[in-house]
Amino acid sequence: MGKDTPACICADLFQRAMQQDYRQLSLDELEALEKQTLRTIVQAVQEYSREAKEIFDNAPAASETEVIVLAEDLVQYALEVAECYPINKRFAGFIDYKRVRWATTPFGIFPQALLVDAKASTENNRDTLQQSQLSMDAEFVSNRRVVRLPAGIPPHLDIPAHCEQTLVAVTTSAFIHFYYKDLDSDTPPFRELLAFYVLMMPHRTLKPRYNPNATTTFFGQGKHSPARGEVPRIRVYFSRLRDLCAWRLQELRYVVGETYTRPIWRDVMNGQESESGFDFIGR
Repeated sequence: MGKDTPACICADLFQRAMQQDYRQLSLDELEALEKQTLRTIVQAVQEYSREAKEIFDNAPAASETEVIVLAEDLVQYALEVAECYPINKRFAGFIDYKRVRWATTPFGIFPQALLVDAKASTENNRDTLQQSQLSMDAEFVSNRRVVRLPAGIPPHLDIPAHCEQTLVAVTTSAFIHFYYKDLDSDTPPFRELLAFYVLMMPHRTLKPRYNPNATTTFFGQGKHSPARGEVPRIRVYFSRLRDLCAWRLQELRYVVGETYTRPIWRDVMNGQESESGFDFIGR
């Protein structure tokens, strides 16, 4: 039987079926793991988009900070039913939704620390991150000088396993951005949720692909005052991330007459950006 026959191809896959250390993956395989994780998040947000809008538009919130807290609650509601195979381990960090779990792929099953943070803004072009939410070392140019900010999220979480072995759970970081319009009203609805932007941040191993130097980057200077001892912040620009990899920025937009967002998945086919619809059940 030839090397490239289906049986031999399957045999090669089976030889890798219980691969569990993400550090043995190629960069393409690591990206595939992140892409599959993003699909799960996007599906969950789409399923929950009807109730999310009802709550977000009509719940009182006295400040922008309270609106963000509302978004944080809705992210929890959206993702709580989207879990797969949990691992009884906790990730300590300043992220809204944190779950340690097994992530299944065609090339192995991997411990994963899934980290999803909520953002809410009347802007739809950028998000501001604290250093503790940064998944890779960042470089960018600001005021004609190169700025470097070390990652605040570790590359993985160590998990004690059977027979005194240690498994490593790869950290996978995403953001769900609630884009809305303030209606300046004293009665419901107080605001109008227009869209979700779901961003998948690259793992720090992927830095050579996404931020090899200060000029090839999707980062920018955040608002903070070193003189006042404020925590360093950094901005992620949506269009720059999309230019580097279109599928890493997904947009679920509400349209007139529909109670759910439009189920559209953005991808890259043959080097060109493409979009396709997908099915969902709804909650």
